Amino acid sequence: MAAVLKKRALAEYSHVIVKDEPGSKPLKRLRLLKRSQSGCSSASIAGYANLLDKCRASNDTNYAMSLLLRISDALGDQDDNTVHQQEDLNDTQRRLADHFSSEKESALRAKILNLMGTIGCLPGQDAQGVMDDIVSLLKQEESHKVITQGLDALLKLGSMLPSNSVGHQRLVALAKQYLCDTSHTVKCKCLEIIGILLPIEGTSFKDSSLAMLKLIATYTNYQEPRVRSAAFNAMIILHERGLKLDPSLYEEVCNALKDDYEIVRKNAMNLIWILASTYPDTIVALPGTSDQEIRLADDAFGKLSSCINDLSMNVRVQAAILLGKFGGNLVKPKFLQQTLDKKLMSNMRKKRSAHERHWESVTSGEWASGKKWADDAPREMLDAETVSLITIGACGAFVHGLEDEFMEVRSASVDSLCAISMTDYNFATMALEFLVDMFNDEIEEVRLKAIDSLTRISSFIVLREDQLETILGALEDFSIDVREGLHKMLAACKLSTKGCLQMCVESLLENLKKYPEDKRSTWQCLQKLGTSHPYLTLPLVPALLGIHPFLDLPEPDVEDPAYVCMLILVFNAAMKCPNMLQLFEEHTLRHYSYLRDTMPNLVPHLKLQVGASNGRHCNQELTAAVTHTANFMEALLERLECAHNTKIRAELLQTAQKTLARLANMDEGLSGASHFMSMLIQAHQLLNKLLASKLWTHPSALASEEGKIIKTQIAELLQICLRLQHVFVGHNDATMSAVRQIKLRALALQLVFTVRGSNASALAQCEHFLAEVEDVQYFMGEKMLPMDPFTSAVLRDLAVLEDAKPGAVARILLPLTSMPTGPLPRPDITLQMCSALILEPKGEADTALTFTAGLVLGVSLDAELYNLANMSALRVKVKYPDQTTQLLMPCKSDLRVSDVVKNPEQNNNDGPGKNFRLRTTVLLSHGVWTEGCPVDLSLVLDLSAPEASMGRRGDDSLCTLELCKPVTISISPKQVKKGF
Repeated sequence: MAAVLKKRALAEYSHVIVKDEPGSKPLKRLRLLKRSQSGCSSASIAGYANLLDKCRASNDTNYAMSLLLRISDALGDQDDNTVHQQEDLNDTQRRLADHFSSEKESALRAKILNLMGTIGCLPGQDAQGVMDDIVSLLKQEESHKVITQGLDALLKLGSMLPSNSVGHQRLVALAKQYLCDTSHTVKCKCLEIIGILLPIEGTSFKDSSLAMLKLIATYTNYQEPRVRSAAFNAMIILHERGLKLDPSLYEEVCNALKDDYEIVRKNAMNLIWILASTYPDTIVALPGTSDQEIRLADDAFGKLSSCINDLSMNVRVQAAILLGKFGGNLVKPKFLQQTLDKKLMSNMRKKRSAHERHWESVTSGEWASGKKWADDAPREMLDAETVSLITIGACGAFVHGLEDEFMEVRSASVDSLCAISMTDYNFATMALEFLVDMFNDEIEEVRLKAIDSLTRISSFIVLREDQLETILGALEDFSIDVREGLHKMLAACKLSTKGCLQMCVESLLENLKKYPEDKRSTWQCLQKLGTSHPYLTLPLVPALLGIHPFLDLPEPDVEDPAYVCMLILVFNAAMKCPNMLQLFEEHTLRHYSYLRDTMPNLVPHLKLQVGASNGRHCNQELTAAVTHTANFMEALLERLECAHNTKIRAELLQTAQKTLARLANMDEGLSGASHFMSMLIQAHQLLNKLLASKLWTHPSALASEEGKIIKTQIAELLQICLRLQHVFVGHNDATMSAVRQIKLRALALQLVFTVRGSNASALAQCEHFLAEVEDVQYFMGEKMLPMDPFTSAVLRDLAVLEDAKPGAVARILLPLTSMPTGPLPRPDITLQMCSALILEPKGEADTALTFTAGLVLGVSLDAELYNLANMSALRVKVKYPDQTTQLLMPCKSDLRVSDVVKNPEQNNNDGPGKNFRLRTTVLLSHGVWTEGCPVDLSLVLDLSAPEASMGRRGDDSLCTLELCKPVTISISPKQVKKGF
């Protein structure tokens, strides 16, 4: 098949013209090839290089630069490099090197070296030879700009050589030689080459690498800040490549934290973190003292904490980020806790006894002279900074970070605070107060981060009433993202008292009155609260459900969202507290049955005593019995395989299709597999019905009214195949093979019908069919799967077809379509179906939305999508009353990953498809209407790009797959009012 397609491609894009002349012995053959659209060829590159010789004589700098830029553009567009192109590139490189020697302009020489490096990086080029040429050209060079560009080209070429090669050693030696250059750009590039290319693997390179590391360390005190920064950066690169840095560098790196330039301080901070994580237990002496020592990790934590007060915002952000990496056992807890307290430690001084103080004064030989006031003061009264175990800047480091004026610093501080809290229980308890205070930040992004951080550490903390009061105050936020984040956080946290739970429920109900669109999020929050706090809910049941010991209060309305909230809380708490069941009244039991049927994902199974109409009570088990739907579906498929009679098999297929469709609605766990098998059986039935038609042998009959029915059935079969292929996620190889092969049959029938039953062009459909054949052949060959008789026959016959035109392909396909179909595959039980649920708008409003005709009306759309694998194909479909449709692409920012699952017993986010929350605004516009008319909104998958040739004359409805039932809203475009 590949040979046929290649032959067809050559027939379209090349022509051979042979001119016969009598008496001429050799025949001239002219091959006309289609010009490549990728850009200039290598011949044009060589032509531009040849023109550089003219510039040498005329000294035209601008023209020479334009030629070099054209060569650069041609190299950027070059895709394929054949043998003759390699020769042209080699010639271009040689001419560039020749022109370099005679060029006087430094900018042009730098550009030539850049082009030589680019050519040397192309496939098939001799990178080592190009490096030698560049090195030889740099020997007599004096321009710092040109030397820097040459070293950069050498770095690119050296990166293509194998590690620890001789070329790397030569480049490192060259970089060491150029380190004596006076230009800072040359020094920086040399340090970069040493960091990236220095050989470090193997014992033979150990001594040389350590010596080179000492050489790099000498440049950390260089007068130019960019060189100092490059030296630190080279050390970091060497560490990332596997070279262990010496801990003796620590003191010198710490001194760099006082540098005047932030680029030096930032690299020094990164190096301090590297040393602290590599040698955390190394003992270092405190500066200014001789007998006080501290662990390197603890001292590094203090040094980085002091950087949180730096003048540069970027340095403060970097410090806050690095502090978050000191979690676990890397730093002692007392140093971590000190970052949340602005007061100094009480034991910051080394205490000595009176005898020790007296003995020190005697041995020192110093006595009070009386000339100075308090010159005989006790020696223990020293400056706190000189004897502190941790610098004063570390005290309250996170407090300063959370109070910073820049949003970036506060955001990084919240992230680091959360990272450390997840590794230390005591620190998490202390950090709770500060994270709660960040709920009032002026920037929404910071508030969301604080809420998410508190959610992540919720397993370590227990909320008190004063803390909960601050948290619940944030429910008044206008942002729905903040409110929903708070709902998730409250659902994950633990409350200390029943007063906390009551305060939380009251605030959520007040919030629900103000923001009715938070209904589902509030229900899910109360569901988790009831599950995690059953015994705090128990004393609140009478107040929540309005139960009075003496009075018979009126029955609440089960449609009231606030009452539903309390029922969800109580029912979920009753699952873990059976004593609560005795408090339920008769109408509460009825409401439980109603909610259990309408929202089973929020209301659990309970063992209740349901009262009968005659007053007798009977125990009714409402827990779901263990179903055997998987075994039932397996037995159903086995029964279909045993049926060999055509008539009996057709009846069994029809019965099985209806049974599996009902089974999908009954069992959520097998919904995807049942829906898939039901649709696949429906596709087989439809295919058998099409093949049984007698109209295929009569082209005139296909053009009749009966032929239109055939056309409609083919379109229906193709759409079922597209749904099977794209709507379901989690296919195994067998199911995907069956779907692809039945889709191939449907495309074959569509092509045959178009060729024999209509006058329309079938060229696009033929190309689409051939492409599908090639894809199926590649897929089946890669997966080593067996083919059904139709697919095997199509591949066999198309391989010998010389001209793949629609008519010839249709003549081959017509006798093959009557071949029997393959067996039904066994789907994987974990197969899931992509679906959507539109939450807003409800579509129940009686009043029409009015707007001025010709302008735009924005309608808020809130939906949940389950098992979505192809985000790029998601569209919002708008259908107007005049039957015109629009497919609107939602913004990527409107689509967010959600943890809400359709079936609570399964976590679909572990599969190929994920669950998303779509919150966007649909823009509607139309002309003037006399009255309000309905407009349908739905979510679909648009496959018009990969399957464009299936439809005809711009009809893409075949490639539009519905994910949910449309929601109807009423709009009324009014005429523009004319004013004065």
